[in-house]
Amino acid sequence: MRASTILTCTMALLALTAASSLSVAAEVDKAAFNGIWSGDQGVLWDTSVKAGEKTKAPFTPEYVARYQQSLDAAARGKPKADPTTQCMPPGVPRILASPFPFEVVVTAKTVYILYEYMSQMRLIGLDGSGPAPLGAPTFNGHSTGKWEGDTLVIDTIDMNPKSVLDTTHFPHSDVLKVTERMRLTGPDKLEISITLNDAKALTKPWTVVRTYTRKPGERLLEYVCAENNRNPVNADGTTGFTGVP
Repeated sequence: MRASTILTCTMALLALTAASSLSVAAEVDKAAFNGIWSGDQGVLWDTSVKAGEKTKAPFTPEYVARYQQSLDAAARGKPKADPTTQCMPPGVPRILASPFPFEVVVTAKTVYILYEYMSQMRLIGLDGSGPAPLGAPTFNGHSTGKWEGDTLVIDTIDMNPKSVLDTTHFPHSDVLKVTERMRLTGPDKLEISITLNDAKALTKPWTVVRTYTRKPGERLLEYVCAENNRNPVNADGTTGFTGVP
């Protein structure tokens, strides 16, 4: 056999071996997503904001005004009622900033994300076999996912505009699309790059990066949120208080 032929065969074998190794590594990486995770940042959506600062979100003029109204109301001591105080789910993407832990379960066709907060669950179909959009918005929206190498990419649409992104009443519209790029940056470190596309509320796509730490040995606890009759929402959108006559 000629030397050039031997070299060609050897290189082909090495390429096949490398491809096989990468495939195995990718499978190992997918399984490594499983576990319980907890966020490293606070509950404000814009992780770059410090105390006393405003978000740097690229709001449209209409949504700048809406957000400023919420900030002004809070400054007057009459903050708008947070939907979660009435036991409404935080929704996507706010639940990604929850201080409560969540569990990721990866299977061949579906990724399940189980959140302790409000006992929420997200089901992300990886092969198009997940539930079809309902035709009406929901708090967690409709999510589909795919793998790009070692990164899980999740697109979510059809989210309820009643939800807000954090306690400052950070608004979004009914056309919000959220894209999460989830990858492992270490044995117990998870990074999610979250891009918001909202043609009504934002002038351009806006990305926030959040990180999470694995919590070995922890488990999700029961979370029960009953209707808060003590604090009804007033007609002007502020939180009321029902006291003793």
